[in-house]
Amino acid sequence: MFKKRMLLLSMLVASMLLVSCGKSGENGSGSEETEAKLVGSLSEIMDSVYENADLSQDFRDAMADFDSGEIPAESAEYMIGTADVEYEEGFYSLPMINVVPYQCILLRLPEGADMEAAKQTIADHADPRKWICVEAESVVVENVGDVILFVMGDSQTTNAMSAAFLALGE
Repeated sequence: MFKKRMLLLSMLVASMLLVSCGKSGENGSGSEETEAKLVGSLSEIMDSVYENADLSQDFRDAMADFDSGEIPAESAEYMIGTADVEYEEGFYSLPMINVVPYQCILLRLPEGADMEAAKQTIADHADPRKWICVEAESVVVENVGDVILFVMGDSQTTNAMSAAFLALGE
């Protein structure tokens, strides 16, 4: 009887280990790097995220007044919140008039970069009150492969953007 219990316990532990290994990077916390590699320019990736995100019609209407482009070197620290993250390419999307506290940044890191450290640095330096009169209620920092999504805004919008971004890696 004791041997059967030990065998059953061993099988249970082994199956739990196999299941947990198979779910690597799917914990939903945003702390695990996904293995997929996003292809295309950051502009194309941003367009895809916006296209697939479950955004409110009001937000989509407001996007007509958004500015986007490569992150200028002189604005990088303000936009990202820090100069301590090395990246190869950066792209932003934000309202031209900051009545709405929102910004979306994509960064492509160089090969071999410490993704988790970069994400933590961005999260630690994010300033949801950088617009002075308004404040973002949510800050999200995620990655798929070598691309980081850094978005600040209302929770509904940041969650929608995060879900659409992460879906690109599936």
